[in-house]
Amino acid sequence: MSVLTCLCWGSTSVMMRGIRRLGAFEVSFLRAAGGLACGSVLFFAFHGGPAAITASDALVFILMVLCNNVIGDVFLLFAVQRLGVARGAAIASSYPVIVSIASHFVFGSPFTGATAAGTLTAFAGTALLCRREGGNAAPFKLSGVGYAAAASCFWAAGLLFNKALIARGISPLFVTFGRGMTFFTISLFLWFFEKELASRGAWRIFLTRESLFAFAAGFCSLGFGAYFFSSALAYVQPAVATTIGASNPIAATIAAMFIYKEKPTAHQWAGIFLAVLGSALVTL
Repeated sequence: MSVLTCLCWGSTSVMMRGIRRLGAFEVSFLRAAGGLACGSVLFFAFHGGPAAITASDALVFILMVLCNNVIGDVFLLFAVQRLGVARGAAIASSYPVIVSIASHFVFGSPFTGATAAGTLTAFAGTALLCRREGGNAAPFKLSGVGYAAAASCFWAAGLLFNKALIARGISPLFVTFGRGMTFFTISLFLWFFEKELASRGAWRIFLTRESLFAFAAGFCSLGFGAYFFSSALAYVQPAVATTIGASNPIAATIAAMFIYKEKPTAHQWAGIFLAVLGSALVTL
């Protein structure tokens, strides 16, 4: 389940790399529609009926979506546009380190030598990814690093909320469906608020090929990816599932080499390896 999560999450960075004309709110709305479509099919096909949730559960859903799918993913969009897929996705996917550190201070989890080594290794990988390179490498922008780091922080918070829902006994299928419903509602409101319902032709932006990329990204990551990840949390610790899922920059980078002709340098490959290795060390 965690490996499948990795592949689904990796596809998001690749698809979003091809989005240039759509705004952040438009991308969020289309991804939400894709995630809701996939989540609805999975839930009603295999669950067999609705599930009751409390007001506190609904609040956790909202917080999870705001962190993971609204704020965090918007920052990822800005990051990959400024740094390219390899750098943007790898830096943003350092969130397992943040989860481990946050767990130490919030939940009292032990901060071991492996955790410290993993943190330093991940930071070393980030430094290599941020190194200026010539040739065909995407230009380095400090703002892109900031956006990627912000995405990592909000994704880490969203992970903890996701685990809280599973711990409350809510099924992975309903978590996926509930996430889709919540994200779709929030993103639709944000898009309408941005357009102020005044631009009657604003909807035409959704009739482009880029809109299909955004919808497909949501279908894969917010639909199948969310389901696989929530299912994995029922069998393994969050740090383990997160670490495997956070390995998606490798898959994303390989795909970007063929689709967008990106050519990662030796320093970038080393940085990706160290970033993933650091995430793995914190789970030991």
